[in-house]
Amino acid sequence: MDRIGFSEILCSTVIPEGTPVEDIQNMTRPISEAITQMMPSSLFRYRAFHSDSVDAFKNDIIYALTADRFNDPYDTLVGYDLQGIERGVDAAMDIDTLAQLKTWLAQGNSFPEVLEQFLPKEILSEFKKNLFAIDDFKALEGYLKECKGRLISLIETYFPILAQASKRFSTIACFSESVQSILMWSHYACSHTGFALEYNFRPTLKNPIQNVMIAPIVYQDQRLDISSYIVWAFLVILGVRTKNPDISASMKNALYKSVDWAYEREWRLIDSTPRDYFDNSASAIPYRPEAVYYGQNMPLEHKRELHAIACEKGIKEFEMYLDYSSSRFEMLYRLYVGE
Repeated sequence: MDRIGFSEILCSTVIPEGTPVEDIQNMTRPISEAITQMMPSSLFRYRAFHSDSVDAFKNDIIYALTADRFNDPYDTLVGYDLQGIERGVDAAMDIDTLAQLKTWLAQGNSFPEVLEQFLPKEILSEFKKNLFAIDDFKALEGYLKECKGRLISLIETYFPILAQASKRFSTIACFSESVQSILMWSHYACSHTGFALEYNFRPTLKNPIQNVMIAPIVYQDQRLDISSYIVWAFLVILGVRTKNPDISASMKNALYKSVDWAYEREWRLIDSTPRDYFDNSASAIPYRPEAVYYGQNMPLEHKRELHAIACEKGIKEFEMYLDYSSSRFEMLYRLYVGE
């Protein structure tokens, strides 16, 4: 199983709000099986050396952050087809479309699936009643045009706000499949002066942490389109009580990034514990590392401080180094025996 195959499984899984728990378990089983197949024995978390990262190491804590604090502005930013949505609004508020819908319903047919997906039965019932009361649709043309303009204006104003708000719906901790990435040590371990922690998350596959899941990032050229999710969120803020068409949408959205980031070979620990949108503080996930790796340029006093913690935990220690005679650009590591 590779990331492309995982993406296909992920995108084909749609879980409407209100789906029974046992059905959700069956629907998500292929995702869990794919993650089990793909997960490496070790994942690595690169850290700059500072008080928070040292305390987290000492106390077996993984701090997960909201994505608005990440370095990628597109990270978890909801992707949607604005032109497609506006075309849908334009078509739905066209007098010919409404006249045809009235005829369709009068023949005993149900509302189109897209309307039943988003709008509660009581709203559709009232809409049908008002629709049947209209004799001259032409007389409504000016009114509908004005309503359509207002609605599209609202969409163009609030959709970007909702997309940005999605960055705070969960907290995320990031890991890599490799501890030997020059770029990762440079970007996330303060130019090789920091450290990396090794974790084994395979036990969580059988004994999950409450509200926490781990999954690989999918890298692709196009953003994930979850237009139905943002339409649902928009209706909710308008006061329309409607069901989320896919409760897994926000989780999917957190697992797609540009191919520019593929070098990270990233996995994510996602904490979906319900939280206040105005709270962008980190969440603390208790988990013990199996080893620590010291950056090639780490100051000796910092290395000694981490060494004391590692000895207390009884975990393995490694140090990164360069082979000056090698013809390859590679980071190597060896057991750390103290200095």
